[in-house]
Amino acid sequence: MIRAISLLVGLCVVLISGCAGRANSPSPTATAAGDAPGITQESPAGEEERDYPVQAFPTQTLYALLAAETAGLRGDLDFALRTYLEQARVTGDPGVIARAVQIAQYAGDEAALGELGPLWADREPDNVRARELALFALLGQDKAQDALVHATFLLENGDGQPLRQLAAQASALPTDQHDALLAAYADLERVHPDNVDLLFGRALLLWQAEQLPAALALSDRVIQLQPDEPASQLLQAQLLDETGSKEKALAQLEQAVRDHPENSGLSRAYVRMLFSRRDTAFAIEKLEQLSGINPDDNSLHFGLALAYRDVDLPDKARAELELLLQDPDLRNDAHFYLGQLAETAGDTARAIQHYRQAQGSALLPATARLANLMVRKGQLTAARLYLQELRAQHREQAPGLFQIESELLMRERYYSSAHELLTASLGAFPGDINLLYARSLASEKMGDIAAVERDLRAILDQDSDNAAALNALGYSLANHSTRYEEAQNLIERALALQPNDASIMDSLGWVLYRRGQPVEALAQLRRAAALLTDPEVAAHLGEVLWSTGDTEQARAVWREALQQHPDDPLIRETLERLRAGPL
Repeated sequence: MIRAISLLVGLCVVLISGCAGRANSPSPTATAAGDAPGITQESPAGEEERDYPVQAFPTQTLYALLAAETAGLRGDLDFALRTYLEQARVTGDPGVIARAVQIAQYAGDEAALGELGPLWADREPDNVRARELALFALLGQDKAQDALVHATFLLENGDGQPLRQLAAQASALPTDQHDALLAAYADLERVHPDNVDLLFGRALLLWQAEQLPAALALSDRVIQLQPDEPASQLLQAQLLDETGSKEKALAQLEQAVRDHPENSGLSRAYVRMLFSRRDTAFAIEKLEQLSGINPDDNSLHFGLALAYRDVDLPDKARAELELLLQDPDLRNDAHFYLGQLAETAGDTARAIQHYRQAQGSALLPATARLANLMVRKGQLTAARLYLQELRAQHREQAPGLFQIESELLMRERYYSSAHELLTASLGAFPGDINLLYARSLASEKMGDIAAVERDLRAILDQDSDNAAALNALGYSLANHSTRYEEAQNLIERALALQPNDASIMDSLGWVLYRRGQPVEALAQLRRAAALLTDPEVAAHLGEVLWSTGDTEQARAVWREALQQHPDDPLIRETLERLRAGPL
């Protein structure tokens, strides 16, 4: 009954706006996403109501709004929102727009909010709430310059925080747009030289533009103005780290963690920075100290668990992880790593128990390990049924779960079954890049190179700079055709995108060899072997060495690879094809 009354009150407010020409101006804090759509938002105490020109709604509009409110009473938010959105466009009435915003927020309709925000700000340019909504709508549409107009208005009205958020989302902008935004921030700084939010945002933009000394100097000013603010301390520590002052960065971040034990973001950043040193003993020493001071900081316990695991102290790692099973933010990761510890200890039943409980971002890696355990126990069919159940429960994760199942089938050499599964999955998720790539691998195993090329080119049609697809297509053409020049061009494009990728270096070495350039091929293959211990790289390097007459070095490369991968089929096939004899 309370719900019904509130809906009718909402309609009355809208009707008063249209018929009597007066509407309450929503406050900056009005309408959280969880508010019921019928709860009206009052102006803040003391805020004067503003008059609008009297504009009687047409009868059709009145009936439409009444129908929308009635639909809301029945729980039909879709109809209510569509109707209010249409009437917001038709009437341009601030009360109708505000009501449409309220319903859109309750329904979680980002697309509707994206349209309503700028519309509302256009009708009520002095309404802070309208400006906020317009800003975030435009941020979601990557319209940085348009968003800056609203962020500037909010800055002038005492809220500089949007300038931080706008800068944080600017990293994906094209260079010319990013440069224009950076110049606009510099102009604003001349008017507001000591605004911390503005300075923080410009430091972020400078960092994104790789102007690190300037970004660091600006972060110093931010710290001087706001020395105890966690985000400012984190920004400066990260910039110190990137400019080579790693010890100073770590010390500053450690002090920030001590000063702000409630801030888990600082703790997580500190753990990441500690691990980037690749000194696990030092990491353990520091984390033990801080977790003793801040025993309720679970980010520190999580980092300590991973450090203990890395130095083979499973009991200590397990004890830390078990502390996290009640933490809603970390319990899924805790289950995943507890599963790993149990698996390493040979306790398969406990490992499966933990893997089954891992959800969220840990679902896919945990499920992959669980499915592998089941296959090792000879339970391939049971593993596939489990994956099917998960796909029904977690549709948003279904593409990844299809991939896991296809990898199981490929590993067991059921290539045709994997191909059929992936074809079915692409029927449900057409154009999914990862599924297309997986199917190309199955097609390659089946010898259908035309199908390999179709799927990889379908990926490149969507993402012309997909290095994995460029490399795979180039390698396939080099291996299964004489289109060597085309293959080399594709692989070189991939290497330009990822110059330190050993697998792409291997592909380039292989196509150079196929083109009769063994010296150039060896240079690439040696680089790849130095970066990646992989039987395929070893097979290729050995074959090129063999072709140049360096048979002893070739045998040494193959022998070392077989010690690590005794059953690798590619090395065995290479030895037989070249009649290399016993190693």
